[in-house]
Amino acid sequence: MSIYLVNKFLYRADNDADFRQRLLEDPVGMAETYPFSPDELNALINGDVGKLYQMGVHTFLLNHMARYELYGVNRDNYLDKIRDGMDYDPRFEEGQMPTQYFVNPADQQKGA
Repeated sequence: MSIYLVNKFLYRADNDADFRQRLLEDPVGMAETYPFSPDELNALINGDVGKLYQMGVHTFLLNHMARYELYGVNRDNYLDKIRDGMDYDPRFEEGQMPTQYFVNPADQQKGA
């Protein structure tokens, strides 16, 4: 299955109050109703945001897990958990997240 479905699941958790309530009441059961791959399901129900990040789940949507304290993820442990899925960068220890840059493929071809 596409990681798109995990993104959609987390989007729905933020935007659909009824869905979110059912999710809070039965998080594993709700996840099991979706056709996630075994790896996706395992990472989701274990709150492994680092693994989900590596799989391609958008960080904005992963943050919903901390916001609603889904699958053991909360504001206190979110950064440590997601950093487990990222390459080490010393700026983390300085309290700075790495800057992301957009590289225009046309500029790369020109040698710019």
